[in-house]
Formats: sequence, C-alpha cells, structure tokens
Amino acid sequence: MSGHSRTGSYSNSALVVAVRREDFDDADPLAGVRFQRRWEEAAFAAGGGDYRAPAQNLLTFLGRGRGALVSSCRPGVREAELDRVLPPFVVDGLRRALPYFERRMRGFITSEATLTGVETRTSAPLRILRGENGESVSHPGLYPAGEGAGYAGGIMSAALDGLRVAEQIAVKAGKRE
Repeated sequence: MSGHSRTGSYSNSALVVAVRREDFDDADPLAGVRFQRRWEEAAFAAGGGDYRAPAQNLLTFLGRGRGALVSSCRPGVREAELDRVLPPFVVDGLRRALPYFERRMRGFITSEATLTGVETRTSAPLRILRGENGESVSHPGLYPAGEGAGYAGGIMSAALDGLRVAEQIAVKAGKRE
C-alpha cells in the first residue's frame, strides 16, 4: 500500500501472479524481457497510448456485473478488458484467487474495486552475479544490489540487501571491519 499521507479515500494494493520460465515462448535468457515487453506494450495500447493505465472494475473482470472505475492513478485510467492485456494463465489465476480472497475477507469483491494494470516487475528477470565481497564478478567496483540486480523481491528485502552491500563497500574502503 502507499504510505503517501494515508488520508485519501482509496487503498492501493497488488495482486501478484508467479511467472515461471515455462510460461515464456522459449528458453533464451532474454525471453523474460520479451515477455514483459509484450504485455507492457499491450497495456500501453489498451490505456490509449497516452500513459493512462488500463483498468477494469473488479465485478466486470469477474463477469459478475458492472461498477464504476474509481482511481487516483496519475495521469489517469482508461477502461479496458484486462484479459486482453494479461497472459491467459495470469487472468485464470486471478479469477480463481479472487473468490478465495472473498471467502477469507468478506467484502473483498465489491463494485467499488478497480483493477489497474499491468505492472510486470516485482523483481529482475535475471541476476547480475556478484562475489562474496558483493562486487560484480565481471565488473570490479560495481556492486549489484536490490530488485534491479535480481537480489530482492520487494521493498524490505531490497532495503536489507542494500544495507548488506553498503557494509561490504565500507569494509573495502577500510571504514568498517
């Protein structure tokens, strides 16, 4: 959720679906990047090509009725069928998981909920290798860290990884034992 002021009338959360190597079209090391690009381009087009995000009311997505699109997303949202901007296995996974959430948290499925998508990255599709001292094995002096380098899967793990790498840099600089 967003920590911005916490005085707004909207909540912000994410639904994450795992993507495995088998979900790509081929085994090429950059297949994941092409996979992301494909769905990001579909989302950009569905949003109208003007940086608005594609969005769909939750009831509409589930085929249970209709509701309004309400969002504080900037620069805005455009109504779109999310099953056209997400891979079929993601759509199926979400449609199976959402009723489960409703059983666990009554009121989760509501006409007031808006699904906004797609965000294709929770962590890097590949890892920049680093040695025991935290440095890149191929580029001395470079310290890969956090999600972008493939060493974390969220804000907290990225922060902790950054702290570990900072300590390794301090040790190398002779500032810390």
